[in-house]
Amino acid sequence: MKMLVIDGNSILNRAFYGIKPLSNKKGVFTNAVFGFMNIYFKHFEAVKPDYAAVAFDLRSPTFRHKAVASYKANRKGMPPELAQQLPLVKQLLTLMGITVLEKEGFEADDILGTLSAACSEKNIQCSILTGDRDSLQLIDENVTVRLATNKDTILYTPDKFIEDYGFQPINLIDLKALMGDSSDNIKGVAGVGEKTAKTLISKYATIENLYENLETAEVTNSVRTKLTAGEESAKESKWLATIKRDVPLDTAIENYKIAEQNNNELSAFLAELEMFKLMDKLGVS
Repeated sequence: MKMLVIDGNSILNRAFYGIKPLSNKKGVFTNAVFGFMNIYFKHFEAVKPDYAAVAFDLRSPTFRHKAVASYKANRKGMPPELAQQLPLVKQLLTLMGITVLEKEGFEADDILGTLSAACSEKNIQCSILTGDRDSLQLIDENVTVRLATNKDTILYTPDKFIEDYGFQPINLIDLKALMGDSSDNIKGVAGVGEKTAKTLISKYATIENLYENLETAEVTNSVRTKLTAGEESAKESKWLATIKRDVPLDTAIENYKIAEQNNNELSAFLAELEMFKLMDKLGVS
């Protein structure tokens, strides 16, 4: 059995910027919807899932934002042309029989983490579709990440991750603890870059192990000084970078079985948006 779990905001955002503006005669933008569905169909065909869910962020602050005010404080708001299409994609997916998930206080990543963990526990093959490398920490023998990039899709298995990074997927959170993540405004340790961070995590695996052995670690005095000064920041950064896998939501994977699509409402919905090619693709008229 297979499940496809999609990072809705990530893929919708990628679709919006990847396709020129499109709209119907009423001026309702549809390019993100069109692009999202193209990406969806491509990966649906590749995975051929029995179960599927699409996770979205809510606008309200999460437990991370409440704990650390600077977290993602550098993010710009969603362009109105994209925001207008967000509910359209959710409605379209629902009419197609795909479960749409949102959870107050949590990010879409946490939903991905919880569902992928549930799949892994039950030996169900889970494919996570996202454009965000944060989800690479979720990879295991049952969980694969299909990372959408500007050029192509990178299929990340445990072996592929180790080949690229030199350590286990779960230790991606330790890498971010040291080097930080500018896109999420995670500080990391000041003065420690990616190269040094990768070397340290490849050797010590976790920041806890690194700090336990810091006095004898084979690092320059400069790096040791930076690590000592940045210990609290490293711990906070690791906490921020860690995707939760126990969000209180339905983890009975059988409840995410793809339902029968609502052809009558789909037809009316897509006709209103003037998305006639998509109607053909979905077999509605």
